Amino acid sequence: MKQKQQEFNYISSSIMVSVFRGILVGLLAGLVVSLFRLLIGYSFEWLVHLYQLARQNTLVLFAIIVGYLLLTWLLGQLAKSESGVRGSGIPQIEGELKGLMNSDWWSILWRKFVGGVLAISSGLMLGREGPSIQLGAMTAKGIASKLQLSPLEMRVLIASGSAAGLSAAFNAPIAGLLFVVEEVYRHFSRLVWVTTLTASLVANAVSLWIFGLTPVLQMPIEVPDLAFHQYWLFLLTGAFLGLSGYLYEKVILNMPTFYSKIGNFLRRGASYYPILPFILILPIGYWLPELLGGGHELIMHLPMANYSFGILALFFIIRFVMSMLSYGSGLPGGIFLPILSLGSVLGMMVGQVLVAMGLVDAADLPLFIVLGMAGYFGAISKAPLTGIVLVTEMVGDMHQLMPLGLVTLVAYIVMDLLGGAPIYEAMLEKMLPEHAEESSETTLIEIPVSERIAGFRVCDLTLPEGVLITGQVNHGRSEIVNGQTKLYLGNTLHLAVRVDQIEHVKAQLLD
Repeated sequence: MKQKQQEFNYISSSIMVSVFRGILVGLLAGLVVSLFRLLIGYSFEWLVHLYQLARQNTLVLFAIIVGYLLLTWLLGQLAKSESGVRGSGIPQIEGELKGLMNSDWWSILWRKFVGGVLAISSGLMLGREGPSIQLGAMTAKGIASKLQLSPLEMRVLIASGSAAGLSAAFNAPIAGLLFVVEEVYRHFSRLVWVTTLTASLVANAVSLWIFGLTPVLQMPIEVPDLAFHQYWLFLLTGAFLGLSGYLYEKVILNMPTFYSKIGNFLRRGASYYPILPFILILPIGYWLPELLGGGHELIMHLPMANYSFGILALFFIIRFVMSMLSYGSGLPGGIFLPILSLGSVLGMMVGQVLVAMGLVDAADLPLFIVLGMAGYFGAISKAPLTGIVLVTEMVGDMHQLMPLGLVTLVAYIVMDLLGGAPIYEAMLEKMLPEHAEESSETTLIEIPVSERIAGFRVCDLTLPEGVLITGQVNHGRSEIVNGQTKLYLGNTLHLAVRVDQIEHVKAQLLD
């Protein structure tokens, strides 16, 4: 009873409480993720230098091989002691907010930090952004635990920590907020957006203080505009990216099956899976070091490089296969930046085809790099707003919003028509048989009145047993409800639910 009263008081609390907590989360998460980003950057530069030396001295190559074997053992030990450090971490955060998982924040925080630095800086095609989101979320959960906050307040801080992690990793604070709304929290709530936006902005400020004001993917040359009569080309580009995104999802969701078959054949467990990508990355690092890592250097180099279509196709195949093998091995790394790098190559390939057909000029190719990133990510994540704003903030150019919106929308529609699911949600579903938890604990949640239930009375709603609507916020005023209370679009409902029913109730009441 005391906990429910505490949660109700928080729902009615002032904006300043949310802002203060957002600042605290943003500061700490921003520092953790910025340090994470800094260590990966320095370690990766050192690795590239080692590969350059290896071309002159085979002993250095032998040292790299020994290092990869040691990494395989060490990362395997980290994963054995805490399975939550595997992969990007975003599905685990979604599961936490849905009440399906309950992570030990400190156990994951330090292991993900150490494992992420080692795995991502090893040259494998993994991104730092998913782990950064998990690090931000676990930092926020630690803050909530130290402050002894209620489950509702803890979920709000976890969501805000997720946004802060993405913001610090990409210098993209608005994309951080939208990612939480579109992908993680799944609805727009006053409690969430105030804390989340504050945390995201503060984390970005910390990142800018450490890394400077230059956008993460600022194009070395100006991104041009197309004439309005050429906009139909964006429809074709979006459709192609949607089809390509569907293929990406199908392959990556089947990687656990692929690895389990290899493991069964060799009679080796999951801790040995990373050996395969580490073996295959050696010739890539030796001959094509520009393809190593998440793909930041490749994206930055594309506008100035004069790669042929065949070379781009080869780069795409190498990065596609290695991204799948790297992530599928269970190492602590993400797919955010690898997706963007694959999208940039696809966009460049589309642009080159259009140039060869005389439909655009060669000077327009940088535009298609940007469109490829947004459309490919928007299709795979099924978070189009995040894709548009993320790429805009990373590139630092606001002039391309209309083309970005058009391409990303078409890619999203194609992905949806093909039956593609949001990638992180699909990954979570595959994890649930092993990790799902049931809880009898009751908590309060906040849900906006959607088109699905607007105009209904409380007595008309069909809710799971034990779910209770405790109140409705109308124009900022809290009201007690009864069976005859009418629900109006835009109002906010407060419900008492079991923790493990959160997602089910949201699915029933939201569009």
